[in-house]
Amino acid sequence: MDPGFACMRDFVRLCGRTVASAVAPSLARSLLARAAIAPPMWKTPLFERFCASLVRNSLGATEDVVVTNLGLGADLRCHVAMSKATYAFGKFADMLSERATFALVRELAADCEEFVDVGAYEGAFTFLVHQEHPVMRLHWFEPDRQLAQRLAANLASNNIVACGNQTAVAERRGTATFFKNLSDDLSGSLSSLFTQKHLTRAETVETISLTEYFGIEGISDAMIKVDVEGAGEKVWDGAMEVSKAIRYLVMEMLAPEIEAGLPARIIHETDLKAYYIRDFELIPSADGEFEYAAPFWNWLFCRMSPNELAARLSATVFRVSEGG
Repeated sequence: MDPGFACMRDFVRLCGRTVASAVAPSLARSLLARAAIAPPMWKTPLFERFCASLVRNSLGATEDVVVTNLGLGADLRCHVAMSKATYAFGKFADMLSERATFALVRELAADCEEFVDVGAYEGAFTFLVHQEHPVMRLHWFEPDRQLAQRLAANLASNNIVACGNQTAVAERRGTATFFKNLSDDLSGSLSSLFTQKHLTRAETVETISLTEYFGIEGISDAMIKVDVEGAGEKVWDGAMEVSKAIRYLVMEMLAPEIEAGLPARIIHETDLKAYYIRDFELIPSADGEFEYAAPFWNWLFCRMSPNELAARLSATVFRVSEGG
């Protein structure tokens, strides 16, 4: 029997017996270190829940970091906080709110020359695009200093070349107040959206517009992924002038963006068409109107009509609805 298989089999069995009770922290750390680099096929939702329970029961609110493959590739090695169960022990392909967006980016990035990750956090989408399209030029932006430094180190240790920017994307070059989220560092933002819900700390960060950045880097055919926790309008205000260089825009739309009518703005100010990503169903929206379905917050903007997009995605699990 393969030693790795036997090791992981024993790990799952042990978790099954101890998930409701704590084990010694030293043993828990050893088991979790092995689990984090388990083959991606092992990283099922049940496996992730086992590991998260072991972290919670044995280590509590820990800041320990573990080396993981992000559930993307057996040879990938990235340092990630152990408390981030999906990053450390799971797969984004199994995360309900993001699985369709993950699959859509994986598929459509093939049509573009460059990928721009705005609000990169731990870099899941950047690593995904590189894995699927290794010759694509990568760019990422992350204003949280700790996250940006870890992402840069993780990319470098895996010999992945990317243009990294410890900078926030906004309307123009300058500085802005960034609300570092101390409760959940995946929710830091130029928006004050989470300041009443989470513990945050105001910091001053540098900003740049995508219009300026595209000019500096000579970007003309890009997929952009935007996840900035309520500050999407600032990103768009600085990107509208280079909309012709955007083949695909995948953007999270939370309450501030919806209240500002951002989907309608993008439609009316460009030749891009809008699709609300409701899991694996893409719903056209001619004027920015949509019916929200939890927990799906992401939109796709592109130049393809519903029929053209349906044809482009015909070999995938996606379905494009009629109308809009």
